[in-house]
Amino acid sequence: MKRGVEARVVAATLLQRVIDEGAYSNVVIRTGTQDMERRDALFVQLLVYTAIRYLGRIDRTIDQRVSREIDPVVRAILRVGVAEILFTDGEPHAVVDSAVEATRALDVPRASGFVNGVLRNVARHGEPPLPDGPSGEALRVGVPEWLYHGLASAYGIDTATAFFDASNMPTQIGVRRRSGEPPGTAVRGIDNAFMLDELTGHRDAITNGDLVISDPSSTAVAAALDPRAGDRILDLAAAPGGKSLHLSDLVGGQGLVVAMDRHGRRAAIARQRTQRWGADIQWVVGDAVAPPFAHATYDRVLLDAPCTGLGTLRRRPEIRHRIHEGSAAEAGQLQRRMLEAALPLLRPGGRLVYSVCTVTPEETSGVVEGTGSRAPTGLPGETLDGGLLLAPHITGSDGMFVAVIDR
Repeated sequence: MKRGVEARVVAATLLQRVIDEGAYSNVVIRTGTQDMERRDALFVQLLVYTAIRYLGRIDRTIDQRVSREIDPVVRAILRVGVAEILFTDGEPHAVVDSAVEATRALDVPRASGFVNGVLRNVARHGEPPLPDGPSGEALRVGVPEWLYHGLASAYGIDTATAFFDASNMPTQIGVRRRSGEPPGTAVRGIDNAFMLDELTGHRDAITNGDLVISDPSSTAVAAALDPRAGDRILDLAAAPGGKSLHLSDLVGGQGLVVAMDRHGRRAAIARQRTQRWGADIQWVVGDAVAPPFAHATYDRVLLDAPCTGLGTLRRRPEIRHRIHEGSAAEAGQLQRRMLEAALPLLRPGGRLVYSVCTVTPEETSGVVEGTGSRAPTGLPGETLDGGLLLAPHITGSDGMFVAVIDR
C-alpha cells in the first residue's frame, strides 16, 4: 500500500471508531499510529482531529451532493477526504486519488467511482456558504448551536468565538517537572509547568518520573491548594492520580495525602503509577457524594470534579458531539452535591479547592455560588464570579475553572 494511502486508510478507520463506536480520539490515535513513522502518525492525527472538529460542515458538504444512504466505511473515507480538501493544504488531485485507493484497501471497491465523483465535486466547488447569524458561526467553529449560544450568552460573542477558535488549534504537550533541568518552554505564573513540541528526547524522564505529562491548567490546581508540610490532604476524585502526585510532591513526604476515587480499577492503576514514582499516597475507594471520612478531618481538600470536559476540546474534540443541551446542568447538580459533602471535611482554618476542566457557568461559578469562594492568587487567568478561569484563548492552556474556599 502506498504511504499516503495507508495514512488515509488509518485515518478513516480511526475516525469511524471515534464517531460511530464512541472511542476516544487521543487513545485510538496513539494506539493506531504507534507503528507508523512520526511524520505519517502526525498526518493521521491532523486528518482525524480536523474531521472531528468540523464534522458538521463536512457532512453538510457531503450531503448536499449525495441523496442516497452512504455506507459507514465509505462515509468515513469521504469525511477524511473532505476534511483534507477544505481544511488543510492537501493537493486535491492527490487527495482524490488516495481516497479512491482507500476504498479498495478498506474492501469497498465498488464505491471508488462514487468517492471519486463526490470529492472531485468538492474540490471544484468547495463548501456550501454558511448561514448568517449564530447558526453559521456555530457551524464555522464546529460546535452545536445550543453550545455556542450558551457560551455567547454567558461571556459574550467575542469571548465564545475566541474560546472555540483556540480550542480548534493544535496544542503543545504540557509537562510538570518533578526534578532535573527545565525541559522546554516555561509557563509564566505556574511553577514547574512547561510546554513541549514533542516528547522525543524526554521519554526517559517521563518513564522515571522526572517529568509528568500534565497540562499547565492541571498543574495550577494543586498550586492553588497550597499545601504545607504536615498537612492532612484529601483528593476526593483522584484517579488517574496526577494531581495527587503533585500534592505529595509539594509536601515532600511531610504530611498525609489521601486519594479517593469511586472506581476501584482506576484507583488501583493510579496507586501503582504513583507508588512507582516514590509518592506516599493512601488510596481509598469511595464516592465523593458521600465520602467515608469524619467531619473536620483535613487541612486541605481538593475536589477536581467530573465535568463535561469542554476545556479539553483541543485534545478530545469529539466531546462536542457527545454532550447534549442539558449535560452542563446535570453535571452541575452532581458537582454541587460533591462540594456540599466535601466542605464539612475541612478543619477550621482549612482550604478547599474546587476545579473542573470546563467553562460552562452551570459547572463553574454556578456551583460555587454562595460558598464564599474566590480566585486563587498568583496564577494566570481571568477572574470569574468566585473563581479563576484558565483557557486556551486566555492562557494557552486547557480550560480550567479553579475556586478557593477558605474556612
